[in-house]
Amino acid sequence: MKVAITGLPQSGKTTLFKALVGKDFPVSFEKENISDVKVFDQNIIELSNVFKPKKTTFATVTFVDLPGIPSGVEQAKRRNEILSSIRQFDALITVIDAFTKDDFETDIKIFENDLILLDLDVVEKRLERLQKEKLTQDKVLEQKTLQKFKDALDSETPLRSLELTDEERLATKSFGLFTLKPTLYLINISEEKIPQRSKIEEALRKKFNYKNTEFAVIPVLLEKEISQLTEDEKKEFLSSYNLEKEAINEVLELTMKLLNLDVFYTVGEDEVRAWLFEKGLNAKKVAGKIHSDIERGFIAAEVISYEDFKSVNFSFKDAKSKGLLRIEGANYIVKDKEIVHFRFNV
Repeated sequence: MKVAITGLPQSGKTTLFKALVGKDFPVSFEKENISDVKVFDQNIIELSNVFKPKKTTFATVTFVDLPGIPSGVEQAKRRNEILSSIRQFDALITVIDAFTKDDFETDIKIFENDLILLDLDVVEKRLERLQKEKLTQDKVLEQKTLQKFKDALDSETPLRSLELTDEERLATKSFGLFTLKPTLYLINISEEKIPQRSKIEEALRKKFNYKNTEFAVIPVLLEKEISQLTEDEKKEFLSSYNLEKEAINEVLELTMKLLNLDVFYTVGEDEVRAWLFEKGLNAKKVAGKIHSDIERGFIAAEVISYEDFKSVNFSFKDAKSKGLLRIEGANYIVKDKEIVHFRFNV
């Protein structure tokens, strides 16, 4: 899964990228900055303490910091180049500057409307071409879906707010429409505005009541500074600001939510690992996240929830005796935070 970090120049998006990476990272302001970011998971730490594996692997999400989107007619070509690159991503994080300005709601509306206009241009051109083509069953579905899209875009509604069937999504997937992408608006505030975070978030959710849209209000520069500290230094630093935890973890949690991702664990002496998968996948499909051979030769899955496993002090023997360790078939829907061992034969 790849997530684009977008925004105007000087909005704080590259500072956010540095905070997510959590270490000194050479960055460019003209080209993309790319890094896999670990999804912090206390469960993985506890499982590693129990199994003491040779290797511990956290789940990761790939974040790409795009160059700042310039404004002005003279920058139209560069602006379109950057915006076009967004099509390849699974979700967007758009950083809005509330550090130096107060009217950030206007910036959200302008950015949303720009993407709506770009999508509308693609949809209208494709509808015009379809009128000249012989319509197969697939093209009829495409035409109906695009007309639905046009009606929404004409009313300034982002496409991610629509209820779509799997067939409608598949019929229009190749267009890479901007407003279909799940979006997190990250409002970059100064330290002085930290007490207003909840109030700002609530107001934004009411004003921009779109589906598959989240808001996070974060002092990005402060979070970048925290990310460079040791664990002991972090605790002291957070305490001085009356903060319970790093706000940057909220960005990862909301990104996971927008991408519709859950996590499962595999454990053993060689490795304890967290794996991401799309909510609602069955055990056979989830096995494919590890390796296609395991999916192809799937026999069964041994499954236990993390909380159940913890309740028996991480003992497989006790879990079996209490009936907590289950054998599930290929169609079992894997749940979030389950430990899974796959039986397979290739």
